[in-house]
Formats: sequence, C-alpha cells, structure tokens
Amino acid sequence: MTNLRAKARGFSIIEVLITLLVFSVGLLGYASLQNRAQKAQLEVYQRVYALNLIDYMTDQIRANPAAQGCYGLAGAEVGTGYSGSYSCSSYGTADTQAQVVAAVNEWSDLLKGSGEVVAGNNVGGLLNARGCIVYDNVNETYTVSVVWQGLVETITPTSTNCGSTSYGGSTSKLRRAVTYQLQTPALGS
Repeated sequence: MTNLRAKARGFSIIEVLITLLVFSVGLLGYASLQNRAQKAQLEVYQRVYALNLIDYMTDQIRANPAAQGCYGLAGAEVGTGYSGSYSCSSYGTADTQAQVVAAVNEWSDLLKGSGEVVAGNNVGGLLNARGCIVYDNVNETYTVSVVWQGLVETITPTSTNCGSTSYGGSTSKLRRAVTYQLQTPALGS
C-alpha cells in the first residue's frame, strides 16, 4: 500500500502570518521604547543645562560680593518673556553694578537659548526657560531658580514660585524647576 499522504515540508501561510504579526508587535514595542528613551534623554539634558545656568549665576554672585543686593530680581523673571534690560543702582559701586547688570542680562539671554544660534534663531538651551533670584537680606541668602517646560507630565515642583503660572497655571505638570540656595558672607561691620 502506498502512502497517500506526503510529508509536509515548509511553513503554512498561517504560520508565516502569525510570525509576521508577532514580529510587528515587537517592532512597535521597540519603537515606543525608543521614543520614551529619547524623551527621557532630552529631559536629563535639560536638567543638566538648567543646573549649569544656576552654577553660572551663583558664580557671578560669589565673584561680586560688593553688590550683593543687586542680584535680587525683586520678583522679576528673566529669560523667556522678559524683553527688558535689567538695571541696578542700589548696591555697590558703579563698576560692581555694571558687572551685575552684565551678568543678569547675559543669564537672561542664555535662558532664552542664545548659547547656540542657527540661521538667526536661538536654538540652544531650555524650552520656555525663566530664571528668578530672590535675595533675603536678613539671612543674607540668595535663592536662584531656573524653570522650564518639560516634555511629559510629572508632579508639579513645589520648591519655588518662579514661573508658577507660566506653564498652564498652578496645576501645570509640565513645569520643571531646579533651585539652589546660596549663603553669602557678611561684609559689613
């Protein structure tokens, strides 16, 4: 008696389609993972850049102790949305005041992304960045803050009021903030 059934060889069309489906789902998962990783990498880059901007300003404050109170921005937020030019005539000499004005205006420009310019447009820096400096003359401390707009929602930072209504109101979950408190030495007496 002859075998009427020949041994099946190769793959059936159903097996091939299932394999393609599983492979497609895997590729979609990988693409989603890459997208999230890219956003996370940009968030980390922005946080490091914000910390560098804070370091810049705290170094400026430390380098010019004679004009201590001049660095306090009195509620002004420099950076995005700030179109003026900062000025101070209250503390120190004309030279130390000029140093403060130059430092604050440069910090404002860096917050706006002027560190990198392409075709006349500021492209470096943070997204919608703002900076605040609060001077407490009783304790002789500065609170230096940088806030910016993140890419994904998280909890709202509570460390500073800087930019608290600039990113969708008080419940904004896109607002990012880094803050540094600097104790300055007493120069009087």
